Amino acid sequence: MILKKLVLLIGISLAFYSCGKSDPSPKPVTGDNDMVVGAEVLIPSFVGNGVQWGGYDLLLNWTGSATLSTSDWEKLFLRVSYMRPPLVRLMVSPGWNYMAGGQFAPEKSEDVLCKILDFCEQQNIDVIIGEWGHKGGDEIDQNWLENAAKFVDWLLNTKNYTCIQYYNMVNEPNGDWSSINGNYTLWKTLLEQFHQKLVAKNLASRLELIGPDIAIWDVALTGWVLNTQNDLGDKVTTYDIHTYPDEAIVRSGNYQTLVKSYRNNAPVSAKMIMGELGFKYKATSDLGIENSRRISADKYASDDSNMFTYDAFYGVDVADAIIQNMRAGYAGNILWDLDDAMYDIDGSGTKLKRWGFWNILGSEKFENDEDENIRPWFYPASLLCRYFPRQTKILNVTLPNKYGLRAIAGELNGKYTIAIVNSHAVDYSINLKAEDGLVVQNADVYKYNAGSGSDFEGEVDGSGFPVPDLENQAFDFSNVEGFELDIPAQSFMLITNIN
Repeated sequence: MILKKLVLLIGISLAFYSCGKSDPSPKPVTGDNDMVVGAEVLIPSFVGNGVQWGGYDLLLNWTGSATLSTSDWEKLFLRVSYMRPPLVRLMVSPGWNYMAGGQFAPEKSEDVLCKILDFCEQQNIDVIIGEWGHKGGDEIDQNWLENAAKFVDWLLNTKNYTCIQYYNMVNEPNGDWSSINGNYTLWKTLLEQFHQKLVAKNLASRLELIGPDIAIWDVALTGWVLNTQNDLGDKVTTYDIHTYPDEAIVRSGNYQTLVKSYRNNAPVSAKMIMGELGFKYKATSDLGIENSRRISADKYASDDSNMFTYDAFYGVDVADAIIQNMRAGYAGNILWDLDDAMYDIDGSGTKLKRWGFWNILGSEKFENDEDENIRPWFYPASLLCRYFPRQTKILNVTLPNKYGLRAIAGELNGKYTIAIVNSHAVDYSINLKAEDGLVVQNADVYKYNAGSGSDFEGEVDGSGFPVPDLENQAFDFSNVEGFELDIPAQSFMLITNIN
């Protein structure tokens, strides 16, 4: 069956970069072509792939309105409903969410945060919530800490949100951009004191504290994870880190080795989540230079932007990174991020952090109606959210020795999803096999092949949502040894009979 082609017309895409010029030369293929879905369980109960959401709290400054229009909310909720993310991350701050004129005023959150939380409650989406930063410098401001705990109490007991499952105290505390400024002892003390507040308010059993939430680039910071385990014990029950790799480490597969080193320093029994995932490129690389050029050409893009969210190859790279995280034992992934219009660089609304699947304010604020359209990377990312539901059992897949080829599988209530990505520049043919006589009946097969610029092959419906290339397919490994599959260069495939 020939896939339909979706062409997103944007002025900044270059065919030269659609598959990444910095991709290495084709590697010789060695070994056989067998890809085997195994019985080994990597993650017994998956938390889910999801997104960073929120941040529209600055809308009053930008547009004169304290919230999005009804039509924009409806568009957002329709798109997120299709994704069915089991998990989202929402970060808050006193000025945005619960303080006004020095007084505790949580009703400030009604216009934005609570609308998102209402949706998460209705859609059975688990939420990580937390503070962007702390107040008090090297000393902890006890008034701020008490109000932060009061806000959690308001959300859980006054608003009765049951979707809030995790609490993340301070974003990326290891960074010199963080309020913690890399001071582990200060962060540990803050976690201990916040935990005491939760205990005093009878909230400790209703939230899992998640940490250390550090941003990493190499193995130098594994001590943060190990120290969290040793110093905080059962106060921190879920672990997370953030990564922003470049395309080279992901396509080579070395990214999985890197993130596995952090997973190995957390308790074996604890869940570990990739709390932020996006791509950043070396400034002197071809992609880094082109990203900077595009930022300079866009009056609304800040330096903290990935302009390749408009390009089809970005969806392949993101899928590759997600699959490597799952193979490394991460029970969830948070993609950075949902929407360009969530965050800007300085609060003025003139320089966005462009990382999203769209810009919901493209028409109202940013002079570009088409910027509200769904971008290519939504296709693979949404499928990885939708078809690896919460509590899925993640199964190992043995891979043939082919550069850039990765896969992962999941089982839930006797139904299966198999995700395969080829981030290399050459086509592959593989033999898909399975242990234990696996049977996947009535399966849908989705195919996404990245082309030049924003072009990709992959069928979508009128809303821009993925449509299967094939439907009602049978993969009965009890009757045949395997199935031959063609995996084109820069492509993603997902096979599922999960509803």
